[in-house]
Amino acid sequence: MKPKAIQFEVDCNTPGVCKCHVTIPQSFIQEFFKHAAQVKQLDSDSRGFKKGGVPIDYIQVHYKKNILDNMQEIFLKHFVIDALLEYIHKNKILIVGQLNLVNISMDTDKDAVYTFEGILPKEVYIQRWKNLPFKATVRKKYRDIDNQVKSFLEEEENRQVLYGKEDSVQINDWVCFDAWIMDTNKKSLFQNKKSHLWLKLGDEEPDLIFQELFLNKRIDDTIVTDNQSIRQYFCTNSDAPYTYAIQIKDRLPYKYFSIEYLKHHFKLKTKKDLHNKLIEIFSYSSDISQSRSIAEMALNTIIKRNNILVPPSSVETQKNIIVQELQQKPDYGLYKMQNNFDGHITALAKKQLYEIVATDHIAYTENLTVSHTDIKSYLNLLQRTRTKEFLYFNPPETQSLGQESPIAIESIKKACMREKALNHIIHHLTK
Repeated sequence: MKPKAIQFEVDCNTPGVCKCHVTIPQSFIQEFFKHAAQVKQLDSDSRGFKKGGVPIDYIQVHYKKNILDNMQEIFLKHFVIDALLEYIHKNKILIVGQLNLVNISMDTDKDAVYTFEGILPKEVYIQRWKNLPFKATVRKKYRDIDNQVKSFLEEEENRQVLYGKEDSVQINDWVCFDAWIMDTNKKSLFQNKKSHLWLKLGDEEPDLIFQELFLNKRIDDTIVTDNQSIRQYFCTNSDAPYTYAIQIKDRLPYKYFSIEYLKHHFKLKTKKDLHNKLIEIFSYSSDISQSRSIAEMALNTIIKRNNILVPPSSVETQKNIIVQELQQKPDYGLYKMQNNFDGHITALAKKQLYEIVATDHIAYTENLTVSHTDIKSYLNLLQRTRTKEFLYFNPPETQSLGQESPIAIESIKKACMREKALNHIIHHLTK
């Protein structure tokens, strides 16, 4: 008999709201609960029992809530979020903003259900956008800009000659790896399901624990570990001493910037194309790069000539996100004192939401996909401060409490897809 799989149910019957239910088979719950009880038994020293001698039945009764609480978070990060994001993309469900987890139903005698809510756009009408009139921002004519581009290329090409043959993970590299939980017999749980993750190996003191795990390791290396940072990624509760297996699948070096991945990201074919593209992040007007200006104008062209409406609740949520970002800036107090501060924030929130909806809609209607090479090309742009300027939308947050933290593959795919769709838009408007 074929094992029961993770199931999805999407309910968009309530106007403006999409409810997504992710059902985890009871067999997963029971398998992990049994494993967690065994781990707890080995570590427990409850009164009246020797350490390791507590009966398993006692553990399953008295530690049930603790185990289920840990399980909810581990399942969420191990496969629920990735599986849901993949399902949403495959079924082309257009969500405004972030999905919110609103409920978890979990017990040992039934399937578990994770319920998420997302806001739907009120209206999206985008047609014939490829033929809209568009004139891209032109570069500044300073010769020094050309020299800066040449210098950037020469430096990175020299660095690649120096470091291109290194084949082990180094500080500030991006590491792609699979992770899965091992039972007490060193076998994989959950029908061999694995988490697919990327991590930037940071260089600060909080990153030392991840450095111990990954530094100088090579592609295809497999490590069985109780690394504290891996444990805390899957479960923030310190009382979750589970063993994980890690297999390194790929790496993206920091010591040199890959020109080939840059060419892949923008589909550049000649040296002149490459030079002109790099000009876009060295040419500035009023503190805005040519690259960002072109992207903003392209999206504005589509939004103005079509019809996009989003619910007020999504605007309020986006306003809160913007204000939280502004609060991190030292001159936030000056911003807030400006006339019509709330009006400016509201206008910015709407603009950002319209841009996201337009880009995601076009990604779906154009049937765009994201490959592993696309992801590496996207992350490559994050390896240099200057090339980050090529990314119009905010990338996924890489840090948690000051420490670099793993990012689920589907979260990176979502961000990468958005940039790919934007490049697709600019390509058609400017050709």
